[in-house]
Amino acid sequence: MKALKGFILHPKVFERPFIKRKIYNVICFSFMPWSNMWKRNQSMMAEIAKFDFIDKVIFVNPDISIRRIFTRKSKNSNISLGISSKLLPFKRTSKIWEYTPVCFVPFRKYFTKLEKIETQIMLKIIRRLNSNMPYILFMNCPNIFLHYLLDELLENAELSIFDFSDDFVELVHSKKSKDFFLCNIMKYAKAADIVLTVNNHLKTKYAFLNKNIYVIRNATNYYNFNRVSYKSIDFLEKIKSKKMPILGYSGVINMSRIDFDLLDFLLKKRPNWQYVFIGLADSHFTRRYLQHKNVHHLPPVDYQSLPDYIHYFDVAIVPFKINEHTKGNDLLKFYDYLAMGKPIVSTEIGGAEDLRDVISIAQGPSDFLEKIEKALINNASEDILKRKNVALENSWHKRVKELEELIKKSLGI
Repeated sequence: MKALKGFILHPKVFERPFIKRKIYNVICFSFMPWSNMWKRNQSMMAEIAKFDFIDKVIFVNPDISIRRIFTRKSKNSNISLGISSKLLPFKRTSKIWEYTPVCFVPFRKYFTKLEKIETQIMLKIIRRLNSNMPYILFMNCPNIFLHYLLDELLENAELSIFDFSDDFVELVHSKKSKDFFLCNIMKYAKAADIVLTVNNHLKTKYAFLNKNIYVIRNATNYYNFNRVSYKSIDFLEKIKSKKMPILGYSGVINMSRIDFDLLDFLLKKRPNWQYVFIGLADSHFTRRYLQHKNVHHLPPVDYQSLPDYIHYFDVAIVPFKINEHTKGNDLLKFYDYLAMGKPIVSTEIGGAEDLRDVISIAQGPSDFLEKIEKALINNASEDILKRKNVALENSWHKRVKELEELIKKSLGI
């Protein structure tokens, strides 16, 4: 060995002990099935699968009866409702497996022994997918009926996470459903090592369940929305040819969220503006508004196509009621609209305040109208760029890094 200034360098000086890093799988029970609509949980799992300490993600859809597989179809054949036609797990990507537990036993609560056998089969399938790897259990499932299955997996998880992607109890209306959701929340959020919420309102509301509660806000798949060019949509081209402002909204359209009094006010004050709503709409909305020639409703469009429609919005509006449901929001659409540089006018719902620099928050109908008019007049290129930059900082790629650090700290890696 060569001498250096009187010292002899021994070969072992260059040797470093090889420490094999522990690798994990993620088993995720999701509130929503995997679909082409790309909600929070799905976007998170797509990013988590890229972590260098994750081998695979096993994405477990809500269970489904064998009858529904063959009878339920989307009204729009171009939109997947996420109900897999496959009875066996299948690979979504090189690191993501999707599995839909199929219930063959009808009236399961009356056949508890058969139900347990059925659940054991599901458990065996998940364990086989997991291949005896240590795993992180991700629970986004207040709607789960398969308690035995989840309990067994929870017992052996290296780390368990419960995610409030929404204020689940406020999503349902019947007392029975609310009680069922709340029972699951109380059980699994309490049992989890980590609890996630989408905003501070939910963190405060559910802090009594678990001391390890954190806010991980929603985000956007930035490059899906921020594009160089967009496809033309014939229906919207016809509306655009009217040469009147287009106010747009995308998402679920129902009485628990949309402020109908606010919409009535806007229609009365600006009857020539064009109002475009994209998404599932309840009958209350369609009966009340589709009689207006300047109110247009389109069914849901898939995630890849949605930006082509939003592109036509002169102003994106979020005319929501202020209630316990909307206080628990952190809307994906905020970040998606921002990624396209669109001006946004919203009521003061959950998540809006933290984006006040790039979103106009209205106090009442008159203020909502005034803020729309300002947005139509003042939409400078620097404002558009500012919105896009905020969206980029709130991409899922960056957002999930917050979760990655939280997981690493909890696992000690």
